[in-house]
Amino acid sequence: MRISQRSIETVRDTVDIVEVAAEFTALRRQGARYTGLCPYPDHSEKTPSFSVSPDKGFYYCFGCGKGGDAIKLITDLKSLPFVEAVTYLAEKSGIELEFEGASGAEAQAARERNQRRRAIHRALAAATAYYHKYLLESVTPEAQRARAYLKEREIAHSTIEEFRLGLAPPRGSAGFIRVAQKLGIERTILEAAGLLSSRGGDRFSGRITFPISDRRGRIVGFGARVLGNEQPKYLNSPETEIFNKRDLLYGFPQVTDAMRRKRAALVVEGYTDVLMLYQSGIKNAVATLGTATTPGHLRTLSSYADQVCLLFDPDTAGEKAIERAAATAAELKQDLRVLRLNEDPADWLLHHTPEEFEQMLNEAVPILEYSIRRAVEHVRGAGAMERSRAVSDVQRLVCQIEDPVLHNEAVRLATEALGVNPSVFEQVRQPSRGAASSPSRMPEDGFSSPWSHAGRQVLALTLARPDLNAKLLREGVAVRWLPGALVLEADDFAEEEQASLFALLKRHPDRGPEDLLVDEDTRPLLAGIGSLYAEAEKLYPSPAVIKAAWLRLRILRREHDKRQTPDYDEKIRIHSEVQLLREALRTITEES
Repeated sequence: MRISQRSIETVRDTVDIVEVAAEFTALRRQGARYTGLCPYPDHSEKTPSFSVSPDKGFYYCFGCGKGGDAIKLITDLKSLPFVEAVTYLAEKSGIELEFEGASGAEAQAARERNQRRRAIHRALAAATAYYHKYLLESVTPEAQRARAYLKEREIAHSTIEEFRLGLAPPRGSAGFIRVAQKLGIERTILEAAGLLSSRGGDRFSGRITFPISDRRGRIVGFGARVLGNEQPKYLNSPETEIFNKRDLLYGFPQVTDAMRRKRAALVVEGYTDVLMLYQSGIKNAVATLGTATTPGHLRTLSSYADQVCLLFDPDTAGEKAIERAAATAAELKQDLRVLRLNEDPADWLLHHTPEEFEQMLNEAVPILEYSIRRAVEHVRGAGAMERSRAVSDVQRLVCQIEDPVLHNEAVRLATEALGVNPSVFEQVRQPSRGAASSPSRMPEDGFSSPWSHAGRQVLALTLARPDLNAKLLREGVAVRWLPGALVLEADDFAEEEQASLFALLKRHPDRGPEDLLVDEDTRPLLAGIGSLYAEAEKLYPSPAVIKAAWLRLRILRREHDKRQTPDYDEKIRIHSEVQLLREALRTITEES
């Protein structure tokens, strides 16, 4: 099933883009528009160049060229897939989505599932608020003990509030279940949310609660720590339809902005590690939920960070998980590193400064180097047979290292530990990703600059006067000296992006730039359209100017073809065609 186009358009028409943009940057009204500093993390500016048009429902940054509608903004700044961005905005605006490609029964089932999940999220949000208030305001011995524990761990009050830490009342008290009844939350929803124990009571009774959010910032479950000696010390929500600990990370959404700005993330093991790092100024750390770092975690982080550092205790198991993580990081082109401390980061920070921790991070080892060191340590001093079995594994790891300095160091470590000749590891390494990419459309004969410029001019003129260009896109340009109308095609453009934009304009000849900026099909081309639209706003060309631009582009394209073809007869034929085109261009220029 997919979200219906009508629902997508309803979201676009209903959502207030000013309200959405204001989540990410402060806006000030200027006439019919609002302006502010660009919220995109890779564009740091001091003078506002970010413009929001509420009447047109789109935004554009004149500094970095990014633009689009509210869906595009949420997709980019919350790193959500298109469908999730639409759903996020629909839920905020109270819009019931419709689905296509499904029978009536399937559509009804989807609506019921969405309603149930919304009820589950509401229950978890209510529990979070209740536990948080109980921790901060209750005068019971349990609440006082929990506050004392957090103070002893040096968790600041501001951190408790920002991460909404809480305390579930002890067994025997009314707790959240009675509050849920007053709020009209059914027990079936509490059970589906993972809030009930096997006996039907509060699952987290007597425990400090750590709310866990998904990428959209919705509470999906809890981690909970016991205050006494009860086992297990930590208890997570059970697996539910919205809680899968192998894909979730503790710390969202508080740290996503910092991760996006730094393009780096730190993965630790404990919830309190995240809290201590955060209040120490290291605000890009997240924690796994009692599992090793999984490929799902790395894929989530890939939307925010290019470099990921794994920090875990020396006694932590899961070296195989490290190898799986290395494979996923290579697939995602992530710089994955490993750092080991002799104690938890939360404890380490009690007697070290944040600056010392940052220095330690700089010493994190690339994952492949770490894996080689571990493999070598396991067989150092072992017998010949065991070292022989390790050669192929180490050889595979060594050959993946592309950096020549790290490669040589890896070879040195491996040869010393395994007692083999360095030549064993000097096999031909795999070429780096992207090395064999397909050649660009752009020619390398020195003729590309005017050709590319002519293509850009045609596109800007097309966006400037959609009223004139609609007919031209459908029928072409009729000019003297030519036997038929001149019809431009995508192949007439020098660059792939220009060709794609023109093909899009030909498919939608009657649509203006505002419509294109908010069309789902244009999402990969939004930056290019937005940049051209900024140029187009300054233009109001005549039909003659547009026709002349079309002719110049075709002339440059055919001149390029003449240079490229080895067929002499073809060169002559193209030369004659270019002469006619030039004559037509001269006539149009004189008439205008």
